[in-house]
Order: sequence, then structure tokens, then C-alpha cells
Amino acid sequence: MTNILEYRDDAAPRNEYPRRIVSPTRPSTCCLTHMERVGRGAIDSRWRFYYKWCAICGYTVRCFYAPSLLSAVEETRKIRLAMAAVNLGTQRRKRRSAAEVAAELAAARSWPLPANPIRGSLSPLRRRRCAPAPGVAM
Repeated sequence: MTNILEYRDDAAPRNEYPRRIVSPTRPSTCCLTHMERVGRGAIDSRWRFYYKWCAICGYTVRCFYAPSLLSAVEETRKIRLAMAAVNLGTQRRKRRSAAEVAAELAAARSWPLPANPIRGSLSPLRRRRCAPAPGVAM
């Protein structure tokens, strides 16, 4: 993804969100209390992020909040391709023919990727119930 954020001291701060954001190079004291979220979240290589903009001075930062699941799937695919070539299975090692190696590599390359990586929000984990303290009746 291209970076739309531009840090400049010689130009006035501007928020033209989907196309460009011009920001001062240094934050001010007002930035601690007046930062606002700008636009929707986006993905940059391995992380999801959104922009935060100070409503008073115009200072802007990218706020990274979660790893991208799509990048994790891509990394898993690369590992699967490497393991198919090296044969690091849990079974007894055996010599494989070139045809077997080629078949495993072809199978690993055809491993499907998700069509739409951003389908919805992730479901939260279930909360565990704490065990009652000894001697306390429930």
C-alpha cells in the first residue's frame, strides 16, 4: 500500500483523507487529548492500521492495531512450499523420486487462498469462568 501521509513543516496541515494527508513533523502538547480517528482501517504488509489526526495542530500518525490474517495465510503457504521441497514430515525419512517432489510442490502451490480476506470482524474469545476460592460456596 502506498503511504498517503506526508510530513512537512513548510506547508499547512491538510486532511484530504483518501488521497493525501499533510502533517507537521513533530507532535504538540495538544495531540495527547485531541487525536481523532480518520477513515477506515487498512492493511500494510503484515498489520492493520488506521490514521489518527490531531484536530488542533494537524499532526497525524498511523495507529497499528492488529496483525493481518491475509499475511499469515501467505506465510503459511510459503512454509508449506518449503516443507514440501525439504520433506520435514513426522514419518520415517525416505528417499523420494523427482516425480514425488514435483507432485508435492504442485499440490502446495494449488493450496487455495481466501477470496475475500476481510469478511467481517473476528469473534471474541470465550471468557473463562474463574474457579471458586476454597471454602467459598457458590
